[in-house]
Amino acid sequence: MTVVGHDERAVPLPDNGSRAWAGWRAGRTGVRLAARLSGWLALCLAATFLTYTLASLSFDPLAELRTTQPPTPQAVLDARAAALGLDRPIPLRFLRWLSGALVGDFGITVTGNDISDEVWRRAGTSLRLFAPGSVLAVVLGVAFGIWGAFRARRVSERLSMFGALVLLAIPVFVLGTVLKLLWLPVNNAAGAELLPFSGETTPGADLTGWAALGDQARHLVLPTITVALPQIAFYSRYQRAAMLEVLHSDFLRAARARGLRRGQAVLRHGLRMALIPMTALVAFSFGLHLAGGVFTERIFGWHGLGDWLLQSIREQDAMVVATTTLLMAVLVVVVGWIADLVLVVLDPRVRRVRP
Repeated sequence: MTVVGHDERAVPLPDNGSRAWAGWRAGRTGVRLAARLSGWLALCLAATFLTYTLASLSFDPLAELRTTQPPTPQAVLDARAAALGLDRPIPLRFLRWLSGALVGDFGITVTGNDISDEVWRRAGTSLRLFAPGSVLAVVLGVAFGIWGAFRARRVSERLSMFGALVLLAIPVFVLGTVLKLLWLPVNNAAGAELLPFSGETTPGADLTGWAALGDQARHLVLPTITVALPQIAFYSRYQRAAMLEVLHSDFLRAARARGLRRGQAVLRHGLRMALIPMTALVAFSFGLHLAGGVFTERIFGWHGLGDWLLQSIREQDAMVVATTTLLMAVLVVVVGWIADLVLVVLDPRVRRVRP
């Protein structure tokens, strides 16, 4: 809204209608984000129920008791089945487990231990292992992808893309083993374990303060590299393709026609557009890379959720399988929702709602 004065210059005045419209659009964006989050959480519950059902149909927690010599009395088997809830239908078992899980009580394992005492420690271990590698992968993957787009068809760029293809072709469990073998001569030459191969900390070491942090950091280096390298290769190739598309776009040529240098046009207009598809890719691929973290935990002896999941499958424990599935699914949902928030900031079109 403007008023034209005697000097014929337009003087802007507050436009309450525009402000109200902007506030309404922001409110609608928040409602859409909340609706997406609730839908994803419903998918988490559906996936957990499906996993719990399949595990309950496949597992027999009493198999070990049935094969003992002398045979276990039937009364003992019935009592154990009742303690584990095996005497009820699967949907009722799941609802009972879910009602407890919502208040932090995940039930007991087939060996009689409390799941709640173990699950948060395991989750913290997995988070310490996977979060640094994932953050490092996103940052370096984006950086290498942008660098590759600017140096397209040069020898250095072709070599980097070939290296990315090699990394993508190597399974995670093979990559972790190769890193151990490559670093072993370094440890042998130094006469000490500069970078340990197993565990979260040095067994028996009574360390505190900075010494304890340094010990944990040394144990974290090789697993972090194992987590990060495949993701860097994956993200860099996708970011390179997105950046090349932006560099050849009409809007970037128009920005340069207005007098901006290439670097200025890319920073002001192109970079944000190139990051938009990357944001969605990180959200959708996070679950895939999280599955690779299961093997990383096993290779490097980290007792996190992935290691616990494999152990629970071996012990035929449906409750632990459901608990780890639920936590991993919620983690994927949280990452996806954060990606949605970033997308709202990067892309104004997402915030544009027609009246």
